[in-house]
Amino acid sequence: MVISLTLLIVGILLTGLAIRQLVVKRKILAASVNGLLGVVVLLVASFVSMLFLSVQSYVQLTREQLLAEVEINAADSEMNELVLTIDGERRSYPISADEWRVDARFIKWKPWVALLGKEPVVRLESLSGREAGTGSRLIQVHNLHDDFAIVDRIVANLTDRFGMVDTMYGSSVYMPVERGARYRVSANHAGLIARPVNQEGRQAIIQWDR
Repeated sequence: MVISLTLLIVGILLTGLAIRQLVVKRKILAASVNGLLGVVVLLVASFVSMLFLSVQSYVQLTREQLLAEVEINAADSEMNELVLTIDGERRSYPISADEWRVDARFIKWKPWVALLGKEPVVRLESLSGREAGTGSRLIQVHNLHDDFAIVDRIVANLTDRFGMVDTMYGSSVYMPVERGARYRVSANHAGLIARPVNQEGRQAIIQWDR
């Protein structure tokens, strides 16, 4: 950004100098050279600015925010324990399903708001077990939050008055249950993302539905 601003200033100065030489001093050749240089510098400044905005847009739209970490431990010979860590707070849930699933509600901003660095608002809503072999039936649903009324009113106000909110929608992500596996749940402007963060998790992904 500094480079493009510098080039813009130099281009404006050269263009102004060319106009002064042409109008005041009647130096047509010098004015033509400086004017041409000024136009070239302004074009380069425009190109650099567009390139910077493109890169900035890509960074903003693909940047991820960490929401939670998931760890699967053995509770006993038949039951597993899922440890969900959110903002440093650890919560334990029994789980006997083949897969775990996290649901969240998204507040997606308009593109111009996102380009200013505003990340989407994500509210984790529920954690559940998911039995892949029975039509993806959800079992053992645990609510992660209780009341959304205040946030909903704020979003409705922003939508009506300022047009900052693009839409609200739900997003889910699920992964296999494997003892010792650890996962990380993140979010970007496209929705939820889950990734394994240790060997057990990566191996569970490789063997998933084999």
